[in-house]
Amino acid sequence: MRLWRIGGLAVILSGALASAALALPPFSTDPQSAGPNDGGQSELFAASAGCHKRFDRFVVRVRDVTPAAYRARYVSQIVSDGSGATVSLLGSKRLRLRFPTARAHSASSGAPLVARTLTPRCPNLRQVKLAGDFEGVVTFGFGLRAKHGFRAFRLTAPERVVVDFKH
Repeated sequence: MRLWRIGGLAVILSGALASAALALPPFSTDPQSAGPNDGGQSELFAASAGCHKRFDRFVVRVRDVTPAAYRARYVSQIVSDGSGATVSLLGSKRLRLRFPTARAHSASSGAPLVARTLTPRCPNLRQVKLAGDFEGVVTFGFGLRAKHGFRAFRLTAPERVVVDFKH
């Protein structure tokens, strides 16, 4: 009897995990976005990138004003906000993630809150660069091996924006 309850619990938990995984948006090469935040400027911090079995992932934490609005799309090149200079990246394909009402620096000291460059060299995600933190707009550029589907979405507890890149 006791073993059955443990086994039953395992079945319930695995079903809940499968449901949570199904709630993620599908992979697509089309532009993706999330609507405006509640007003004000979100602060982006603690960006990271990692390689997984079926996809590569970029995550940036958000605070102050949540949820953060964002726009993600494939582009031919990444351009640095402010200067207009082309941002060089590893890989042959480019994806831009733009936060139209955000900053990636401390409001009090101006110190950067995210790394300027992440180079995970994953199967598809080769490199990430901060392409701009200028006049309330933050832009990240992604260097990819190939143009495959991606999905961008927000998660809570803690607040963050995630971009997955399919292999």
